Amino acid sequence: MSEYTDAEKLKRKLQRRVDEDKDSLAKLCSEMVKIPSENPPGDMSEIASFIRNLLENHGITVESYEPTEGKINLIAKIGEGRPSLILNGHMDVVPAGDATRWDFPPYSGEIKEGKIFGRGATDMKGGLSSIISAFIMVSDIFESLPGTLTLAIVPDEETGAEYGARWLVENRKVQGDACLIGGAPMDGCLIGEKGLCQLRLKSTGTPAHGSLPILGDNAIEKLVKTFPVIHSIERQEIRVPKELSKIIKISKDFYKESMKARNVTDESKLDAIAKCLDHNTVNIGLIKGGSKINVVPESCVAEVDIRISAGISPHEIKRQIECLLKEANKMDIECELLSDSEANYTPITERIYKLLNQSAKKIVGTELRPIFVSGATDARFFRLHGIPTIDYGPGDLLLCHAYNEYVSIENIVKTTKVISGTIIDFLCL
Repeated sequence: MSEYTDAEKLKRKLQRRVDEDKDSLAKLCSEMVKIPSENPPGDMSEIASFIRNLLENHGITVESYEPTEGKINLIAKIGEGRPSLILNGHMDVVPAGDATRWDFPPYSGEIKEGKIFGRGATDMKGGLSSIISAFIMVSDIFESLPGTLTLAIVPDEETGAEYGARWLVENRKVQGDACLIGGAPMDGCLIGEKGLCQLRLKSTGTPAHGSLPILGDNAIEKLVKTFPVIHSIERQEIRVPKELSKIIKISKDFYKESMKARNVTDESKLDAIAKCLDHNTVNIGLIKGGSKINVVPESCVAEVDIRISAGISPHEIKRQIECLLKEANKMDIECELLSDSEANYTPITERIYKLLNQSAKKIVGTELRPIFVSGATDARFFRLHGIPTIDYGPGDLLLCHAYNEYVSIENIVKTTKVISGTIIDFLCL
């Protein structure tokens, strides 16, 4: 099976199988969309059972890990030894939100006009359909696999992955020479992402009657006055690693094109969106304070989500913010680090990227664009443990977490073909 010609025959066989199973691919995605797997609350019992039964019905042994109730990880392996490739995807979806803002029931899984509609269709049950189907098909055609293919289906991606990908990697439940995640847009390949620094800021004051606020010290007002100070780090110029400079330029163009496709035409807004990729961004995501409308609040807490450019660490950002607060004479504001991760990326010289790009060129007809993104994904946990990881799938970046989410059936089919071809090349060549 190590001969190139044999690999080509296997790939052609897989491509035919994908075409024959097109309807099954769409149905699989639709059935998974119909299973609400919202996170929060994050109970994956129903969808994990569905996927497990599917795999076991194809004679595949599945291991299950549940580090906390409802947060179920599924691991399946075929073959043994090296090379070893991991296919990864997450089952959880963000809440559907206000049902009246959907044009269809958010968990309908309706198949119409070549699309599958519903919450999670693009993020990432379309991608799950591709990686699960590719895994099953490879299992079916190989009597003896020259290496190891691991399928890792995880919970908890939407809320930090403490019990999902992070738990699996840190507890060495999954290992490999490379990892391919099936959740990204298929006109690009996500090879890196910004860092994360999430902080909790707290102020204290003195309570008093609301009719005599001068007698108190308003903790909410004290904390709100720090927000311009926090936002000042967005203006900081950061020198990104040299090998990322060209990729960030490609990524900025990708973001602009994606926004224009969504009828965003304001050039200043497009430039600001692109600037997010090599500058820090600040989002005051949550604020809680006070006890009653007619009482001067004695405490206030804000949680701040800072996405960090490559070239600076989350701990350095925290230190800078503490210095800025001190310079602004706001030393009584407490600053606590809630969550952090370094900016991370997989060089495009890595074998997994080269093979995926080669497969995409043959099947889709275009060369992949390496994309560095503003958000955080499960890829960071694999990368930060030395596993080169890329993300390629059938979704649409701008439909993630949006109302009226859908995924194209054609994209699922193409993605399954590309991923199947990449698996063969990675394990056989």
